[in-house]
Amino acid sequence: MCKQYTGPWRLAHRGVCQDAPENTMEAFEQAYRDGVEGLEIDIRMTRDGEIVVHHDETFARLTAGSAAPCEKRIQDCTWEEAAALRVPYANHLLDNWQPDGMPDETRAIDVQRQMGLDPAHPMMDALRADSRCAHLIRLQTLLDWMDGLDRRLILEIEYKAPGMMPELCRLLEDCAKRMDCIIFSGDPTLIDEIQDYAAAHTLPEGVKLGANIRRLTDAWKEKIPSMRLFEVGLNADALAPDDIAWLHDHQILVFSNLGDYPAAWQDICSNGLTGFKTNYAASFTAWWFDWQKNKA
Repeated sequence: MCKQYTGPWRLAHRGVCQDAPENTMEAFEQAYRDGVEGLEIDIRMTRDGEIVVHHDETFARLTAGSAAPCEKRIQDCTWEEAAALRVPYANHLLDNWQPDGMPDETRAIDVQRQMGLDPAHPMMDALRADSRCAHLIRLQTLLDWMDGLDRRLILEIEYKAPGMMPELCRLLEDCAKRMDCIIFSGDPTLIDEIQDYAAAHTLPEGVKLGANIRRLTDAWKEKIPSMRLFEVGLNADALAPDDIAWLHDHQILVFSNLGDYPAAWQDICSNGLTGFKTNYAASFTAWWFDWQKNKA
């Protein structure tokens, strides 16, 4: 029986969303309590230049069900406006794990339910059952919290909108644990922006860069050697051993995108990946201990 977890880094995707709404401080605090190795977060910028931890272009999905839902784009709001918004727990928590996992990552986040459009989960009933709300946070708040932690926590920061690199680097410069921060994107245009900025400026010491390329194509093989990369993200169904070896030969760590089902987990663990993003860290961890036991 394995008594200590020694598998790949578990990066809680937007925090532990079974316990609190995604990308909220409560979801991140639960991930830390659960002992995961890292967080994957999303950032965007308000009209007045504050970097907010948030995934979507608008606030519509996360504020659905609140007394004052907001459909405005983040870039059109001030931080004062964003900070006043409330993010309901009702219909926004993940409770849909299946015994065979979630092969389709779009099934994890039930947008119809979160928007109150699923007749099986009426929003008013959900709100009566759970009236709790969270709030959006600035990246500064998360970095300050991370600096006060007693153990290491990897922070994978997904860059979701252009023009943030100067402010992002300013914030990271003041973060004592910036060496555990990875700036990355899955958008080729934003990947280029990050790389171009790094080529023209001195990044805060220790800050790392990544690129979620999903599949290692010939075009990426031609481009990657000229890039500054700590890690590359591949899809769970694209973990070819030759591609992983190629990246490792270029001194680049390999992470997996969401692969929340046992066959993907076995590939992740068998192919020497450093880490992976997951919506279901607890389910994976239980599977991993069973897998280790069966291997013994």
